[in-house]
Order: sequence, then structure tokens, then C-alpha cells
Amino acid sequence: MTGQTPPIHEATIHEATIHEALWICPVAGEPIANGAMAIQGGRIAHVGTQAELRDLPGVRVRHRGAAAIIPGFVNAHTHIELTILRGFLGDVDFTDWIRRLVRVKYQHMDREAFAVSARLGAIENLRAGVTAIGDAMDIGTAWEAALEYGLQGVFYQEVFGPDESVWSESLRGLREKVARYRSSQTATFRIGISPHAPYTVSETLYREAGAWAREEDLPVAVHIAESREETAFVRDGGGPFADALRARQIAVTARGRNPVAYLDHLGLLRPGALLIHAIEIDRAEIERIRSAGAAVAHCPKSNALLGHGVAPVGDLKQSGIPVGLGSDSVASNNVVDMFEEMRAAVFHQRLRAGRVDALSARDAFRMATLGGAQCLGLDASLGSLESGKRADFAVVDLGDLATQPVYDPVETMVYSACRANVRATFLGGMAFNREGSDLVRQAQDIAELLRRSR
Repeated sequence: MTGQTPPIHEATIHEATIHEALWICPVAGEPIANGAMAIQGGRIAHVGTQAELRDLPGVRVRHRGAAAIIPGFVNAHTHIELTILRGFLGDVDFTDWIRRLVRVKYQHMDREAFAVSARLGAIENLRAGVTAIGDAMDIGTAWEAALEYGLQGVFYQEVFGPDESVWSESLRGLREKVARYRSSQTATFRIGISPHAPYTVSETLYREAGAWAREEDLPVAVHIAESREETAFVRDGGGPFADALRARQIAVTARGRNPVAYLDHLGLLRPGALLIHAIEIDRAEIERIRSAGAAVAHCPKSNALLGHGVAPVGDLKQSGIPVGLGSDSVASNNVVDMFEEMRAAVFHQRLRAGRVDALSARDAFRMATLGGAQCLGLDASLGSLESGKRADFAVVDLGDLATQPVYDPVETMVYSACRANVRATFLGGMAFNREGSDLVRQAQDIAELLRRSR
């Protein structure tokens, strides 16, 4: 995509709404000073300068002032059903974090709590300028919340079952859950599946779920190569994950290969597959990912908080692998702020490589928008401001003291802005205005109950 729009024909812009701002940042092209964007029928009709669109008959003009209009962020990896656990799991190592998460989810939360959690997470994303997510969901309330508020994306129904004896039951449950969602799919609101991770999914369940997804043309996302503990589990059949499964009388087998190679061996490394985290990988595995046509969701802040390390994003991008940015759950990040994720991505890669050119502000901005849309297979409709795409966009205030002066709008946003600078979020050309105080009260009541469960 070039970012160029076709010549203006007044008939096609008639009765459109035109949004003017100091900057339009289309991603598919360079930022446009004193830009304007015409919206008609929920889609982008034209992107250009204010002079190009000025004085057209029958249009409504909305002046956004000292702001940048950007594509809605695409948060490539979330768990909005876990929003209620923000700050609950504390500073513990990953295996304890997982253990506590599982306990509170299945022993102390009911469907109503998950519904509040997902709705809170959906609103948080939208108010932070995120208009599409790649969500790994368990209960299904993430799908319902996104449908209610208009949040787009791919919702990957998780499946679990580390014991080989239960793979058929787990797969049957997965099929039933996916069937419930398929009738409400659209081109930009899709259901997929997520066999969770190597330490929660047996080899047979991996194979069978992957084969079924292929037959049904379902997107697949997998948490993979996230931690040293996971690598030890897959390659050597050792470490804390192996110990925990053996304590439950579940057999553990050393695979003799690293996690990405294990996925490839099982047939899950294929075009369109989304690999979440991909930290513990080497150059040979990067080549495997590239050859397979898979993509990577990079979660820099979550990776750092859990002490997992820094994914080789510069190498992934240099190899031509699509990379998107994700916040992960706020249980391992605490806040949805794609500006913070962009900054973290740039800073971590420069520290890792010891070079300023390891990742640029424009690289990070693309990862948070069009790159994320590519990872989710939605880039034909989302992720950039181009004629014909959905009018999903955000207005970012650049008049704040903390963003002044502005020499380059993309660098200013990546290095200086935060989610508080998001002035408005638009879905299909309509402003999202939902206020969440009722959910905050419900969340506080649930949090009090969970606090007692510690």
C-alpha cells in the first residue's frame, strides 16, 4: 500500500464528514501537515490536505486543532477477561504467577466477574485509542464485551489440556464454544483458537486442534518461547512446569527441541499463525518462522515485568516477519497504553543491540497499528488511514506541554505521548463515548471479594 488516495471527485465526498487536524499520520505514507480526512458511510473516502478538501459542497467539517489523527491502535495481544486482576498477582516469579492466576480464575471468579472484567478491559482499550485487539479468551465474555462496544479484532478461544487422556474432551469443548460465536463474525470481528502453551496443552491436543483449525479456516495464536522455564520444559522435560505436572500424575516427555521447533514439528507453524512473545528464539528459529509465514505479537512491558527477557524484534523485522505490539493482560502489565509499549519496544531493542538503529520510532508506530493488523490478518481493512478502509481512528492531543514542541509528530507520540493524550476514539466514523463509572464500582466490589481469597 502506498498511502496515496485517488483524485477527489465531489460526488464521492458529498455529505461526508471531514476531520481536520494539525497532522494526519496515515502509517501507509508520511505524516501530512494541516491534514484532513473525509469519512463517508463508516469508511475513509479520502486522506489529504485541508486545502484539497476545503469548500466541497455538502460536507461537515470537524476541526481537531493541535492534534494528530492516527489509525486506531491494534493491540495484538490482550486478555481483557483478566482486567479485574490488575495488581492482584504481585511481584512473583512466572510459575507462581501462573499458579495464582489459575487458582483465582477457577476457584474465586464467576461468569459475572469475568463479564465485568472484559467490559472494563474493552473500555480501557477503546479510551486508550485501541480499536482492534488480538484477544486470548477463556470464558467468552471478551467476545461479548467487544460486540457490545464495537471493538474489532480476532478473539482466540483458548483450549487447555496437558494430560493426553483428555484431548478429545478438550477439543469437543473447543468446537462447541467456537460454534456459538461464528454467527456474529464480520470481516473485522473474527473468532480463532488458541491452544494455550506447551505446558498446558498435550501433544495430541496441539495436533488435533491445529488440524481442525486448518479445516475450518480458523486463525490460530499460541503463547510460545515466552520463558526459560518453558524452554526447559519442552526441550528437556524439566523445570518447574514439569514438576507441577508430575505432581498431578501427568506424564512429561522431553521433546529434544526448542518450543518453536516443537510447534513446527506439530504442524502449527504455518501461514497466519500468531506466535505470542517469541523471546527464547535463535536465528534458526527466526528462519523457521519466516519460512512458515507466521507472525509475532511482541509484548515488551509484560515481558520485562515478568523478567522473561527481550525478544529479538529487530532480527524478526529484518527477516520480514510481521510483528505487532501487544499489552498482554493488565495482570502482567497493569495498564493499556500503546505509547508506553512503543517506547519500551524501541528502548529495549536499542539496549539489546547496543545500536540506535535497532528500532526506530516509525518502526514502533507501524507495529502498533498496521503491523498489528497484519498479524491478525485484518490489514485489508484496519491499521492505516487509506481510502476504503474502516474509519477506525484516534485523535491524539499534541498541544500538551509534555509534547511541545513538535518537530515530527510520529517521534513526538512515540517518545512523549501517553494514553491521556488520546482525545477521542472513533469506530466506523462514530465517536466512542462510553463512560465506565458503573463498571468501576462493580470492579471494586469484586476486588474486595478477591482480596479476601488471598
